[in-house]
Amino acid sequence: MAFRFNQSGLLFVPVKWQRVAFVRWLRRIHAWTGFWGAILFFMLGLSGILLNHRSIMKLDTGEPVEVSAMDIAVNPTLLPDRDALGRWAAKEFGLTAEARPPRRKGGGEDAPKGRKSFLGRERQEAEKWELAFSQPNGRVTVEYTPGSRSVSVRQDAENLLGVLKNLHKGTGLGVLWVLFLDTIAGALVAMSLTGFLLWTRLHGSRILAGGIVAASLGLALTAAWPHLL
Repeated sequence: MAFRFNQSGLLFVPVKWQRVAFVRWLRRIHAWTGFWGAILFFMLGLSGILLNHRSIMKLDTGEPVEVSAMDIAVNPTLLPDRDALGRWAAKEFGLTAEARPPRRKGGGEDAPKGRKSFLGRERQEAEKWELAFSQPNGRVTVEYTPGSRSVSVRQDAENLLGVLKNLHKGTGLGVLWVLFLDTIAGALVAMSLTGFLLWTRLHGSRILAGGIVAASLGLALTAAWPHLL
């Protein structure tokens, strides 16, 4: 299989495919895949920057804001365990997200209850169940002390940047969103491959283009290598 290496041809493409129709087909794929994911590319790029700086050189997007909170009367026999609390809350508030223990600052979850000192005496701390239903635009948190006749509930709302980050992570979203993002990822792959083939038709030095690619990969490897060992 022969390849054409002159400036006017497509590098790494067989000679028999070096036709105007093939180049037009590549351009259309590149353009339409870009059009399909244009808005999502922007959203994923912006939220990716925010997520990339979530711990180092942190970009503050604000904490979730409490919208409402109350104590709801409940029959204790309906909540024999933590799983029952999750099922009750999901049915009571029409929540579809999976119930999970809320994450604490620093990444931890619920700490086990034990004996603590209070006013000079060691006392047993009451067990408390906490569950959070996280969705892109906020979360609902339920808190219950076994045996009590009320459940504490709280609704928190995210700002726009918080929503973008949660959409990027797929927080509280189902399989349809995952499959939709798969199409966006596929569009990026198609744009990368067609773009790689089309750059050989552009004006400029191929050596310069290869140098840009090599420099990009070199910088990425230099930045990542110390943390990979």
